[in-house]
Amino acid sequence: MFHNYSLDKRAVPMSQVLGMVHSLRQRGYSLDEILNGTGLAAQDLENPDLRVSYRQRIRQLENAIHLTNDPGYWLDYPREISISDYGLLGYAMMSSATLEQAIQIAVKYHKMAGALFDLGFAVEGKSAVLRLEHLLTGGLVGQYLVEELFISITPLIALLMGKEFQPQEIHFGFSRPDYGDRYKHAFKCDILFDRPHSEYRFDAELLNQPLAEADSNTARICEESCRKILNQMEIEEDIVSRICHLLLSTPGEFPKLDAIAAKLSIGTRTLRRRLKSLGTSYQKILDDVKKELAIEYLQTTNLSVQEISDLLGYSEVTNFRRAFVKWVKLSPYQYRKQLEEKEQANSF
Repeated sequence: MFHNYSLDKRAVPMSQVLGMVHSLRQRGYSLDEILNGTGLAAQDLENPDLRVSYRQRIRQLENAIHLTNDPGYWLDYPREISISDYGLLGYAMMSSATLEQAIQIAVKYHKMAGALFDLGFAVEGKSAVLRLEHLLTGGLVGQYLVEELFISITPLIALLMGKEFQPQEIHFGFSRPDYGDRYKHAFKCDILFDRPHSEYRFDAELLNQPLAEADSNTARICEESCRKILNQMEIEEDIVSRICHLLLSTPGEFPKLDAIAAKLSIGTRTLRRRLKSLGTSYQKILDDVKKELAIEYLQTTNLSVQEISDLLGYSEVTNFRRAFVKWVKLSPYQYRKQLEEKEQANSF
């Protein structure tokens, strides 16, 4: 249960969502179309401190690809990079002594920017290699994530070094897409498909290149701030996981917010505020847990709907039925009947 909960981690800065909203609005699409199915509303876009979940970001990207019906269109537009686009992480990179130190900072703290992948770095012979691993999604959205990262690295490194820069070659861990003709113009280097990993390769001799804005004191302060922010993000994610664990450990007993706060040794107001900053609430987490438990009971037990309703703490079975319909668009009876029909069909 909750095997996909990591996708609900709220780690993506609102600035990324807004960037795509602005781009698609310019192309004539409505806000409702852009945010369809993401769970985000117009007022959410007005909160620059809000972070959205990986799942919400993936849905937004799916919407963009579906709406434009033009896979790879993002490769046709030159990137105008500002160090402020990367926030604190950008200033930590810019103030590093060398390009290698800046890259090490980026790899270490890239999760701050809501990356939907893991990023590694190595030196192989005469090539410096940035390797992308463990994408949280595949298909066209996965390809977009790889392409968008690699097309942004070139102007970023040029900005850090203060001079023109081009990669040696780029590897993609997928086959050449139908829009592959756009690659040569976008990346301006040798492109290889069907590789074991997606990699961005450049001349390793550049790693010792001193950066024009190097400042050891600023670099130290920025990196320390990055470390604290990343730690805080991990702590906040852990709070949601711990609440789920507490709720799942006592099915049939669902304590109130103040009782949960006491078990976490956190003030009730503080807990409510932290959950709000993550774009969730205790009631939302509680509803998610009840939903998962209801589905689990219906799938794996012979408990009646009335008994499941009682276990989930509903005073009336009609309240449970109403909640379940809201969750899965079927009544508990319809859901269980659908399961039985599938089992019968599979038995033949």
